[in-house]
Amino acid sequence: MRRFRIIPPIIYRYVTAEILWPFLLSLFVFTGILFLARSLKLVDLVINKDVPVGDILLLFSYIIPRFLEIAVPMSLLLAVILAFGRLSSDSEIIVIRATGLSIRSLAYPVLLFAAAAMLFTTIIAFWIRPWANHRLGVGMFEIARRQTTSALVPGAFNNLGQLTIYAERIGQNGNKLENVIISDLRNPELMRIFFAKHGQIVSDEKSRTLNLKLFDGSIQEGAGQDFSMTYFEITSVRLPHRELLEEAPTRGGKKSNEMYIAELNNAIAALRREAPVDEKNQRRNLARFQVELQKRIALPFSCLCIALIALALGIQPSRGGHTWGAAANVAMGISLILFYYVLFALASTLGEQGRAHAAVVWMPNLLFAVLGLYLAEKTGSEQWLAVSEAIGDKLRWLAAKLRIIPAAQ
Repeated sequence: MRRFRIIPPIIYRYVTAEILWPFLLSLFVFTGILFLARSLKLVDLVINKDVPVGDILLLFSYIIPRFLEIAVPMSLLLAVILAFGRLSSDSEIIVIRATGLSIRSLAYPVLLFAAAAMLFTTIIAFWIRPWANHRLGVGMFEIARRQTTSALVPGAFNNLGQLTIYAERIGQNGNKLENVIISDLRNPELMRIFFAKHGQIVSDEKSRTLNLKLFDGSIQEGAGQDFSMTYFEITSVRLPHRELLEEAPTRGGKKSNEMYIAELNNAIAALRREAPVDEKNQRRNLARFQVELQKRIALPFSCLCIALIALALGIQPSRGGHTWGAAANVAMGISLILFYYVLFALASTLGEQGRAHAAVVWMPNLLFAVLGLYLAEKTGSEQWLAVSEAIGDKLRWLAAKLRIIPAAQ
């Protein structure tokens, strides 16, 4: 008895191969573009802050996973459009249809390829990116710590943001200071001047903070002619180093985008159990964790939604394979994926600010899934020979109705 197969294996392998190479090339290009835009900040560390090149290259490697997570859906869309555009232009779609296979049947290898891309993106989102983000954060903090301590010159006024630090002597490793004077202008309404016999720079890798601990001194603070003096045995001054860091860590010494799925769930559960000391801040933190959790699932799932749209955009009548139609579909695909990420960013912001439920990040996926099913149905049933032609016909009909162009006879 012959086994029934929806798609002959040779067609399956052929379509997959047509998608694979454009996908890999697009993935390389998109990741490179995103990487270059983000790496300018790290290049500044090499040029202006004299950070060793080896450290920078290591930090570069930690940035790549976050861009792969974004580049995979983009590459999938462009690869499917190019693959089916090539099959259409060479009349191979007509040959495939002549064998009895429909466009709907060709959706199987596309969806399987999209499922593999989704699995790859899920692995990045669940495990690789959180680990890489955490290592990047720790590495940036270590650079900030070294830069802060090495930048202090004994017997000189050292500017660190709105802090001015003077130390008569500084230890060889840059951590211990003697006869310290600090001018703190971070609060424009309250000037503070610290005097201390000794000081020590203390770093906390868990909270990623740098503090200058002062011993045996006094604080003069006030505004205008009104000043007061307070004596202390021990006090601390937070040193600025945020120009190297993006966000302060939260629970467990990690930012929300550095947490694994289990850690996010634990953080959400802990926030729900806690008695609200600052209710507004607690709601904001809870929303941020919930949105991050939803994003880890929603972004990989977008591969399936985008694949259907790409399939419909790639189909072209053979006579139009090398005309403006194919280029229009590619441009339309790139515009749609950019619109998706703008919509995704907007939904994420609304969720993180508590203006909408965290599930709002699924809105772009829902919209693109409906659009993909509609376009796939129209092209699969051959009601539309190509999406670009259908849109062109609608625009010509609208222009004729508005009497911009003469009506067709």
